[in-house]
Amino acid sequence: MIAIGATLGLGATAIAQGGGDPLSIDFQDGCLDHSRVVVKINAPDGDSIDALSVRANGREVLRLNGLSGEARMRMRLASARGQVTVSGRLTGGEPFSRSRDYRPCAPAPAPDPQPAPQRNSRPEPTLTGGGEG
Repeated sequence: MIAIGATLGLGATAIAQGGGDPLSIDFQDGCLDHSRVVVKINAPDGDSIDALSVRANGREVLRLNGLSGEARMRMRLASARGQVTVSGRLTGGEPFSRSRDYRPCAPAPAPDPQPAPQRNSRPEPTLTGGGEG
């Protein structure tokens, strides 16, 4: 269900206290056209993540220990609606948690209906004469 891969647009950042670059957890921005979500996690400089858990709609889909540096994960939700939660503990014992709720993108507006062409089942009568009178 989870593959390490290229990212899509990324957004929200969670910050934990500490020196250097802080812990960052970036979730894919916006609504979902499909059920795939990308999450990027970057451990703080000089520190590592002792325990990490990623959940999709309350179900654990990934558990890692001893993560240092950057990790990118692509996961599939059961539908284009759901919640992704990343939680864990830094090596120093400081806990962290970040969640994002996703919803499907609004459907594209329907095009204006075109009137159906009218078929003329009977020919119009031909008019003759006129003007006398």
